[in-house]
Amino acid sequence: MDKQLSEFFKLFSNVLRLKILQILDQNEQNVSSLVILTGYSQSNISQQLKILKAADIISHHRHGKQIFYTLKDDHIHEIIALASNHLEEKI
Repeated sequence: MDKQLSEFFKLFSNVLRLKILQILDQNEQNVSSLVILTGYSQSNISQQLKILKAADIISHHRHGKQIFYTLKDDHIHEIIALASNHLEEKI
């Protein structure tokens, strides 16, 4: 279990993945929107989405030709909120 927990927390250690998760926490997005909102390239976004999908913390659905991504459940929202609150208390 320790190894799994360590791997899980590594998902939050990448700035772009964290930005993607924070954006998806607000609303579902497609890759084009994530490119605009983060300022990163489409290939970087796609690479990080692949990692997040493999970790089973985001899901996707197709609407026409576009694929939209969302957080899979509220646990990710809670983890980000708790970590943010912890850091804000330290300031």
